[in-house]
Amino acid sequence: MKHKTYLPLAAGIYLNYAILGMATILVSQYGNQFQALWHTDVKGLSTVIAMIGIGRLLTILIAGYLSDRLGRKRTMIIGMIAQIIFLIGLFFSTNLISACIAAMFMGATNSFGDTASYPALTDAFKEQAASMNSLVKAAMSLAQFVLPFIVAAQPNAHITLIVMVIVMVLDMALIGIASFAPQKLATTNPTTPTDSTVTDPVDSNSAQPSMLIDGSLLIIVGFTLSFTFYIFSQYAPNFGSSVLQLSANSAKSLISWYAMASLVSVFITSSLVTRIKPIKLIFVYTLVSFLALLQMVLLPSADGARLTAIVIGFFAAGGIWQLGLTLLTQYFPTEKGKVTGYYSFATALTFFVGPLVSSFIIDDTAVSVLHVFQIDTAVTLLSLLIVITLMIRNRKFN
Repeated sequence: MKHKTYLPLAAGIYLNYAILGMATILVSQYGNQFQALWHTDVKGLSTVIAMIGIGRLLTILIAGYLSDRLGRKRTMIIGMIAQIIFLIGLFFSTNLISACIAAMFMGATNSFGDTASYPALTDAFKEQAASMNSLVKAAMSLAQFVLPFIVAAQPNAHITLIVMVIVMVLDMALIGIASFAPQKLATTNPTTPTDSTVTDPVDSNSAQPSMLIDGSLLIIVGFTLSFTFYIFSQYAPNFGSSVLQLSANSAKSLISWYAMASLVSVFITSSLVTRIKPIKLIFVYTLVSFLALLQMVLLPSADGARLTAIVIGFFAAGGIWQLGLTLLTQYFPTEKGKVTGYYSFATALTFFVGPLVSSFIIDDTAVSVLHVFQIDTAVTLLSLLIVITLMIRNRKFN
């Protein structure tokens, strides 16, 4: 009965993240229309996407503080209002500057949503916290799978934006009347989706992980892992249209393959991590992602791009980021809140640095788009090298 009380809350959070998932790739999916509206090119779109990262960087630390002080409901509503401002901002934007300002509110949505939604679900569904939080990622992946079909059926971005705003307003009303579980002012239990998979802390009599070395490397991995799937999700349509000369709809459908694989991975990875050490899964997932990107840039083809979309969706976007966070909190169990903040900040940095770097490289030529994916491949290789180092060091902690 208690769980039934919180079902409207869960439904509201999942609907919010479904719209958030769509909003994350909305600019790239309606890229041609937004370029015409804002009198810009693909470099300008990259700048707008980079502003989402700036908005997250500016708000991610204060969002966690407000979630603890103001409460989950108020913080969540702040994030939803920010998302409505973003959608309305895109609707009325007629130039690059106004679009960039609107995009910063999207970054704030990420910050306030994450710091309120995950703890709220954990408090409400303590026994099923891992599975309930995993469904957040599932909602986003499902929505990203559907969006390219929506774009194909409704090529007018303004109509899609209006519908999304209406849904957000209704969802905000649902969250407003939903019951929230009592909030603990101080908790010793983690509130991340994968914390239920954390095993006992490292034996204090054995060698201990170093924050300077192991902690720093894992935080860097938080950046590089996010870079891999975020750059792919934003520029895969450009790769399809510019490098492979696919039709607009076929190019955008790469994101559907990516999102579908990500959705499947959420459930499979959450099951595997109970049987296999996180560091081993991270290594395998990163290796497969690197090999897929390598074949995509060395031997570009339509079938190869679809295969890479599936691989990146499953192995890079479906849960590997949470595995890195699991290992980090496992290494430093007495500083979970602090290291989670560092890890999330590194991820937020990805959403700014990735599109910003790409904006200096990419244009409408196939060579420039290929260069972006070569950088993505190189960053994934860096992830692999760091993970190998962590695996070697991990042996003496067991």
